[in-house]
Amino acid sequence: MRKFKKLLLLIIIFIVLSIQPALARTVFYDTFNHWAENDINFTSNTINVFKGYGDFTFRPENNITRAEFITILARTAYKHNQMKEIYTSDLSYSDLSNKHWSYTFIISMDEYLKTNKFNLQDIFPGSNFYPDRAITREESSALIAAFCKDAIFDNPLTFTDVPYNNKYYSEIQRLANAGIIVGYENNTFRGSTNITRAEAASLIRRVYADIKTSTNGNYLSKLEFMPIKGDEMYSYFGNYDLNTTDTNDKKFIKAKDTLEYVAFGGYIFPEDSHLYDLNAVKTMESLRTSGYFNVAGTNYYMIVFGSYPDAEKSKFANEILTNVIARNDFKDAELMQIFTLVSKYDVSEALYMGALEKWNGLTSNDNSKANILFFRYAYYIKNDNKDILKVLIYEDLKKTNNIASLLSISFNSNDTSIIDFRNYDFGNYSFSLYKDTTLFRYLRNIPLPLNNSLRVVELANLLMIEKNPKPAISMADYENLFTKYSVNKLYVLNFLGEKERAFVEGMNDYDIIKAFEIYKKNRTVFDESYTGILKKVKE
Repeated sequence: MRKFKKLLLLIIIFIVLSIQPALARTVFYDTFNHWAENDINFTSNTINVFKGYGDFTFRPENNITRAEFITILARTAYKHNQMKEIYTSDLSYSDLSNKHWSYTFIISMDEYLKTNKFNLQDIFPGSNFYPDRAITREESSALIAAFCKDAIFDNPLTFTDVPYNNKYYSEIQRLANAGIIVGYENNTFRGSTNITRAEAASLIRRVYADIKTSTNGNYLSKLEFMPIKGDEMYSYFGNYDLNTTDTNDKKFIKAKDTLEYVAFGGYIFPEDSHLYDLNAVKTMESLRTSGYFNVAGTNYYMIVFGSYPDAEKSKFANEILTNVIARNDFKDAELMQIFTLVSKYDVSEALYMGALEKWNGLTSNDNSKANILFFRYAYYIKNDNKDILKVLIYEDLKKTNNIASLLSISFNSNDTSIIDFRNYDFGNYSFSLYKDTTLFRYLRNIPLPLNNSLRVVELANLLMIEKNPKPAISMADYENLFTKYSVNKLYVLNFLGEKERAFVEGMNDYDIIKAFEIYKKNRTVFDESYTGILKKVKE
């Protein structure tokens, strides 16, 4: 009872310390059912860069001033560490001093703009800044363009009031292609029009997402694996009778249970020490050296909990793989744990692939089959064997996203054909592809005008123009699996330096995923992920 009370007290203390005070959210009385209500809530509460007024109004239809817009843009950039706050500057405007409430935001913006080969006085010329003057669409676009430098699409700019010689033509074109700015119904931009606070909130929300998806380190940074039930729990790595009378089995079970108990935060009270193995790693080591059959089990726990040099752990990992090849009693969850562990160490290619092939022969689970495919990629990535990796991914690309075919894995590939990742004729793409063709050359040879509703992408050696209608692809039974395969396929292509092919595949996969039920439930997550991936491989 005394132990129970101690544990109960610890749990209560943990819960109390874990409780976070609820973050107060500002509710504006004049934004209910406003077209920009969600954008205003996001910029005011989620990222907290926009402020309302003391009477709990936002005044969405009021114009936003130059000082106000620069302030919220600077705060947004600070969120992503895109610019630094400074406190002194050589910026010279007659009507701007360090006594103005927005001074540090304005001079910090000017300093950042200098890294983009222009400054505030290029946007706001003259001796006065007029901080309280309403900002225009063109001025705000020039500022935003300094942060939003990437766009997936390359459609020609069609605003009738933005001529090619406009000072900010390329910036406006890029922002329009990125979906950050939009024109009016009559296809005009109206650059001299002032923007409202509601429009500013909408712009800032898009800018925040655009900067986020331009942080290339967030995308294609690792392979992703399918979940397998039970793979998060410590395993016995074999079928055990917990009431066994076999001495070695009893030692293994007791040692494994002890390590698991301690790993999950359990405390061994002195009076209960007889129930546990206080030298569990040594017991595993003793079982291994005595020839105990469950080498996968003993070595797994020696690697995870023991203090051995990496060379020794690599030796243990090779022994685990040998054990996997020799046995037929491993479950999918156990094999998932094994390969997650051994993949960290230097192991024999023959043993690693042999054990994967053994797993492939034992399982009928699609998630396991997919992970076998992904672990095979992982091995050659870790060992920087791009020649074999090229063959594997090229053969998988030829299966044109047919998941059943992809999961029929061959470990005896003899394909010696020339690998050409610019051969895009493997399947149905949502874009028409024109090799070694520029948009200028394409437009010169077709009747004008180009359908403005179509999306256009111009890569170094490839022109992509959206098909209308798009090919229908059924993936109802494989939505989760396809999303993982897609990201891993793109990761491999990017690792190989095949960015052009990665972009084509990524764009096509993104269009396929947009028809999925899981996309409808997680639209923002998928949009951000694929936008970031496509920007990364297009750079």
